[in-house]
Amino acid sequence: MHAEKLPPQTFSRRVRPSYRVVKQRPVKVRRRVKTKNIKVILSQLKYKNIFILIAVLMTVSWVITLPFRGRPVSETPIPTPESSVSPTLVPPYIPPIPEETPEDLGFAYNIRRQPYQRYSPQLQEIVDELVNIAEEKGLPTAPLSISLIDVSSQDIHTFAGYQSQVLRYPASVSKLFWMAAFYGAVEQGLIDDESKFHEDLRLMMQKSHNDSASKILDGITDTKSGVKLAGEKLNTWLEKRKSVNEFFQKAGYQRLIVSTKNYPRYSPSQAGPVGRDRQLRKENGKFLRNLISTDHASRLMYEIYTRQAVSRKYSTRMAYLLTRDLKPEAWQNDPYNGVKGFLGESLPANIYFGSKVGFTSKHRMDVAFVRTLDDKAIYILAIFAEDAAYAQDEEIFPKLSRHVYDRMMTMGNSSLIDN
Repeated sequence: MHAEKLPPQTFSRRVRPSYRVVKQRPVKVRRRVKTKNIKVILSQLKYKNIFILIAVLMTVSWVITLPFRGRPVSETPIPTPESSVSPTLVPPYIPPIPEETPEDLGFAYNIRRQPYQRYSPQLQEIVDELVNIAEEKGLPTAPLSISLIDVSSQDIHTFAGYQSQVLRYPASVSKLFWMAAFYGAVEQGLIDDESKFHEDLRLMMQKSHNDSASKILDGITDTKSGVKLAGEKLNTWLEKRKSVNEFFQKAGYQRLIVSTKNYPRYSPSQAGPVGRDRQLRKENGKFLRNLISTDHASRLMYEIYTRQAVSRKYSTRMAYLLTRDLKPEAWQNDPYNGVKGFLGESLPANIYFGSKVGFTSKHRMDVAFVRTLDDKAIYILAIFAEDAAYAQDEEIFPKLSRHVYDRMMTMGNSSLIDN
């Protein structure tokens, strides 16, 4: 189709001659550039391309969130031994006793007098019931010691016991005292770099690791195990190692001994003491070992949980290291759990619980702090048994512990009714 040819125009004015050709400049036509926004672009994409784009975005999102998949949704935490340590217990107020300027005892535990506690006939009934339970099972009671402290009242803390001042070999319960002495040494500036002992403290208290305990005791006393010594070198070494005994004895822990290491050790491999460690155990021709009473163990536990041991800061750290998770899935597959066969096994999982156990083929020992979330029962229980019959019986300590728990809960409910 041809464009329409317009007819020539006529003008009334003079017409230019035909021979004169007027050159006209070509008119430049501007090209209109069309801009497209995102909506237009998306509208022009084919459905296939849109699906591809969505798939790419979903893949990128999945890759970014991959490290976080499989994690449980966080819930509102409730107080459990896994997430918190028992709140501070406030000891009853004791009027201060006028004293002269305290004597500088050097390396010594900071609590110089016994806790103010009242003997309780009601608690004594519970302790006597424990002795009867052991007798009914055919277990000997001569090698048995028990200490029980009720700290649920803000006005007065009470106690009772059975052969509670008898000194017995504590097995790994001695590590409770090494922990306190270690922080005492840190507080007094005798250990420069505390941080290098953190892992050994954890292994000693939560796995009862003897090699780690050996390093802690060496750090406290500035000693090392090794070959036999003689003369002044031996005397100096013995004095340093025995300083851990004096640390507690100066504060009223009478006749306590915690200066010998636990065995076996694996680095180096030692089934028992050798060299200077064996020299330490011999005194006046006698073979000496660590000796602690249930009163000693329960007192130290009491001072830790009332935040008096060494300092408030270090008592809190000690309480953390003592904390045990009583949920079965947390300890059943752990051979060093410190729960099975001991005081924590028979107790409810949702309580504050801290403990240190000791065990050999002839000993079963445990000292524990127990506190319910509603504070109906707050107490410390220490049971030492120096006999193979107790070591072979994994049910006796859980049974004794549950009996105390039920009785203390009954007492707590009665006090609420009376109030």
